[in-house]
Amino acid sequence: MLSRIAESLYWLGRHVERADCTARILDTYLHLLPAGSWQADHQVIRSLLDSMGLSDDDTVGAGSQADSGQLVRALVFDSERASSVAGALTAARENARGVRDAIPLDVWECLNVTWHGLRTREANGAGPHVFLRWVGERCAMANGMISEVMSHDEGWHFLVVGRSLERADMTIRLLAAAESETGSVPPWRALVSACGGWEPYVRSYGGSIGQRTATEFVLLDRQFPRSVLRSLTVAETCLAELEAVGATQATHSISADPRRDPSSARRIVGRTRTSLDYRTGTELAADREHLLATLQRTVASAHTAVTSSFFRREDAVTWANIGAEGGAA
Repeated sequence: MLSRIAESLYWLGRHVERADCTARILDTYLHLLPAGSWQADHQVIRSLLDSMGLSDDDTVGAGSQADSGQLVRALVFDSERASSVAGALTAARENARGVRDAIPLDVWECLNVTWHGLRTREANGAGPHVFLRWVGERCAMANGMISEVMSHDEGWHFLVVGRSLERADMTIRLLAAAESETGSVPPWRALVSACGGWEPYVRSYGGSIGQRTATEFVLLDRQFPRSVLRSLTVAETCLAELEAVGATQATHSISADPRRDPSSARRIVGRTRTSLDYRTGTELAADREHLLATLQRTVASAHTAVTSSFFRREDAVTWANIGAEGGAA
């Protein structure tokens, strides 16, 4: 597989997951706020920005005095920024357009129809709730097609690695933001709900929620698809498959360059996954701050290792804009 195609598929997975996670986070927080209060609750909006690694300047421009409504609109509708829902879907569609021969027609059509629908949905003026729910449905449809109609070959593994690293990164960011949050939204309920895990959490822990159980669930639950442990496990499995393929590739393979090490990303992810595997909730509570910093470094290091091992260039993970971060040529 050409490195250009592999890179586009990797970023396709990351951008679809980013759109889905951002929509889920925003919809959760806006629904948990008292009716009509989100325009004035700046603390909640700051928590959203923190969870995405953004500041007000990143979102609406340096020197701007934005209200919460402006910030939400920027996070939802600004297609020029990869940090927004619309921007992530635009970047996903652009990466898919460059690898149309490597993905099923159904996947391409789903992403293309979604992209065309962005302007229509915004123009309808239905507000963020309806738009965000529609985005979640479209992302679920795309991921379902990727899982069910795309061959689980090299390209699929690259896509799933990107999706898994993005998923782990967003969950870690949400947890870090919840640690410092004060405001009208209950942080631990918002954390679990924003990950889409409220019902699975209730089945495991009951209706009461607190810092220890919420942290344990989103970090360590082996069955929940969006937990950090599960995301790292999936990424490690896919990277192992890519390493095995790379070891037997011919001269023109993506990993044929002797300066590249296809196993480096798997080692980074595997070490951290192993350190999480047998931790208990009590151990998490005693070492939470250091652990979150370590997990964030792991995701960043794994991205760098994947890029240097398989792709032609290194792009930094950033939420600033599409050009600075996003996608393969």
